[in-house]
Amino acid sequence: MILTIDIGNTLIKLGVYEGDHLKSVYKITTNKNLSSDEYATKIYSIINEKELNGAIISSVVPFLTNVIKFAIEKTYKIRPLIISKEIKTKLAIKIDNPSELGSDLLCGAIGAIKKYKPPFVVADFGTATKMYVVDKSGSLIGGMITSGMKISLESLVSNTSQLLETPIEKPKHIISKNTKECIQSGIVYGQAFMVSEFARRMEKELGYELKRVLTGGFSEVIKDQIVCFHYEPTLTLDGLYEIYKMNEE
Repeated sequence: MILTIDIGNTLIKLGVYEGDHLKSVYKITTNKNLSSDEYATKIYSIINEKELNGAIISSVVPFLTNVIKFAIEKTYKIRPLIISKEIKTKLAIKIDNPSELGSDLLCGAIGAIKKYKPPFVVADFGTATKMYVVDKSGSLIGGMITSGMKISLESLVSNTSQLLETPIEKPKHIISKNTKECIQSGIVYGQAFMVSEFARRMEKELGYELKRVLTGGFSEVIKDQIVCFHYEPTLTLDGLYEIYKMNEE
């Protein structure tokens, strides 16, 4: 059994792989205040497998990287691989500074390459909304980053005194008839339309069509409102597992 761990700003996602099969997925809330012992207890309590053969971690929260690493070492007596610039991926990265590439984007690209022949664009709806392109040659060539749905909603509510907190859910109509659903329409459909247009403009800039892939924590909310995208909720975990196999020696 191989454990893959994706540490995000909002959620920590864990996937257990048996062979090439994703056996189970777990999610816990990211909490910078927990110790490695507390994370060890939490992870051990939710994962049904009590013995693991290996583990690999992707993190966009540097403070928690070693906390989770120590938690896995204490609990399962294995040393997790950490996604870093030294790790082998077989992916050509053609951006200005490859060391700036987030480990979550790297893993997502590897996961997408396993399932889709390039060229493609991945739209990742997390704390931030990110899009990244792998071109015809199989090289990651860049993308875009903007505020995610949660950040946009929190900013709107905190800066507008008369708006109440609103859950991130699909509204019944685009033309909504109350404040809560009007906000939901703006946040959810706004992101869907934005990403669709970004994909179209990226294709125009490149001069050829891109397969479109959708992933990330908020992708479930938006997947039915965005056209021509393939929904892959475990893309980062799948990429982590592929990278583990490349580096398992």
